[in-house]
Formats: sequence, structure tokens, C-alpha cells
Amino acid sequence: MTGNLLYLDSLKHAQFGKSILPMFIVEKRMDHNFPLHHHNFAELSLVIEGTGTEIINGKPHPFRRGTLTFLLPHHLHEIILDHPNVHKYNCMFELSQLFFRPSGHDLCNSLIKTSHGRPTQYDLNENQTEYMIGLFQSMKQEYENHFLFKDSALHAKLLEALVFLLRLSPLHADAGPSPGSGEGEELIQKLLQLLHTHFSEDITLSGVARELQMNAAYINRVFKRHVGQSFKDYLHALRIARATSLLVCTSLSILDISNEVGYSQMRTMNRAFKGIMGMTPSDYRDMYRSDRQEFTS
Repeated sequence: MTGNLLYLDSLKHAQFGKSILPMFIVEKRMDHNFPLHHHNFAELSLVIEGTGTEIINGKPHPFRRGTLTFLLPHHLHEIILDHPNVHKYNCMFELSQLFFRPSGHDLCNSLIKTSHGRPTQYDLNENQTEYMIGLFQSMKQEYENHFLFKDSALHAKLLEALVFLLRLSPLHADAGPSPGSGEGEELIQKLLQLLHTHFSEDITLSGVARELQMNAAYINRVFKRHVGQSFKDYLHALRIARATSLLVCTSLSILDISNEVGYSQMRTMNRAFKGIMGMTPSDYRDMYRSDRQEFTS
């Protein structure tokens, strides 16, 4: 990680005040590069006009009209423009909202594989681009107005956009079950919903195992096979990702942040934070606060 990493705070009331859903949609023209940053929400974006390079988690990808990008929360993201006035749509949303409706479970489980078996960027053909432009325009119109059943319509259109995205993925990412791969699908859905919606609470693998009346080692084995991380590592990643935003965007003490994200002891968060971020929480705050103030001023 480098000293120019920024946190672009997505949780501003003014941005999310147009819908009760935790999401917002904007159409914008970019006239400057965006240095290394990350968001607290998932992001779906479409380039309408312009060229440049997006660097996601260190991997560069040239963009042009029709480049569709999906970022998970806290993916590291940098944008370098070939020329000013890149025109694009952005939709940012809280990923966990998909878990609250049965129709979103499988979709959300597939989305979290992005950058681990699924690409983050897709170059659409012109027909596909026009289709997505129409969908973004429709979402933006719903978002900026007060139509009847507005939030249900927004949610439905977001699902449509995400289904379109996932159908673009190479078949090898979900080419069919390998022996045992279907084992525990319902369990994984329950666990991911639990983690994404309650990670700041007192959650442990042993406690979940007792609640489900299942073996903790079995739960962890199935979870790691489906998600690619152990239950404990995934929980730490969610908590530390949230902690980074609070460190940079608030004046809360590190002790208060530790409690806010689910750690009963600050030394536990310090140890997990250093293991994931490579530095202490206080060093992280000192390193990025001045950069963020300069960027947002």
C-alpha cells in the first residue's frame, strides 16, 4: 500500500437522501485523475464516453465507451484519464441489502467472487452498451423523482443490472459443480447474510456453530471452500474494512472504533488491523488523513 491511498466516503446523508435504500446513482463528467482510493459501498459504473485506465487492486485495465466495472467494498481503485471529460454513470449501493430478499441470495454469493474467479471489468459491445445506458438512465430517473413504489422499482432495476453483469462472466467461474461443491449452499447463504449484516456484533464461529447445532470445523471447512477464506478471516476483513473508513472519516478514538466494529478488546483489533493493513490503526489514520483532506478540499 502506498501513502496516496484515499478513502472516498460514500456514506454522506446528502448523497443517500433521495431514497430509503442505501444507494445512490449519479451521471458525471470526470475532468481529472482519481488517485488510489476505496469506498464503503459496492460500485457499478459504465463509461459512456472517453478513454483512460482503471487500476483495480493493482491490475490495470484500459477503459472506453462501454466499459462496465463492478467493485466490491474496499477494492483499491485508481483512475487515470487519457483526456478530461470522461462521461460515466455510477451506482453505489450497500451489498448487504441483497441478502434481505431471497431473490438476491444467489446473486450476492456470486458477486463476492469478483476478483476471485470473476473479472471486475467488462468491455461491452454497442448493443450491450445501449442496453446498460438505458438501464442506468431508468435507475437515475427513479432515484431523482418521487414515483409510486420508487424504492421497489430501484431495487428491481439494480437486480436487473447485476444479473446482466453476472451473465457476462466467463463460464469457467461457475461452470458447474465439482464434487462436493454444492454442499452447504444454504448454509453459506445464511453465514454470509449473518456476517455482512451483523459483523459489528459479538459473532464467533463457535457461537454460530452452537446456534446452528453444527460442528464448527465443518462450518469453517465449507465456508472456506465456497468463499476462499476462513470464517474468522472473513469476519476480520469486514470489521477492518469498516474500521479504515471510521479512522479516516471520523474523529472517533481507536478504542471507540474498536467497539463500533465488533471488537471487545482494542488489542484484538490492533492485531487484526496490522495483519491485514500492514500497519497500526494510528499509523493508518496519520498516513491518510492529510491526503484525504487535500483531495476533498
